Amino acid sequence: MSRTDAEPVSLTWLFNFVKPFRVRVTSTSGGNHVPTSYHYRYRAIDVTGPPSEMEAVHAKALRNPKSFVEAFYDPAGRYVKNGVVRLGTIGGHSDHVHLAR
Repeated sequence: MSRTDAEPVSLTWLFNFVKPFRVRVTSTSGGNHVPTSYHYRYRAIDVTGPPSEMEAVHAKALRNPKSFVEAFYDPAGRYVKNGVVRLGTIGGHSDHVHLAR
């Protein structure tokens, strides 16, 4: 499978991951992100909603870290980077959850 073929699959997978929650997708491949962001590779989404729902989305990602290259939500004090749960915060992710695959 070529990289181009894989790109929509990542976004579809992420949309399906957040579907059970009362959140809305606020960013996919557009917006202002760091130049190396997974958003520009069609592999990341940002979601927002009630804090309890964002916490639930992020908690599910933390239970399945190998499914993500990134899962950031600063209020949780933990995040996923390269499939590993780490302690701390990334910064800039207090009002949304960032998920990348």
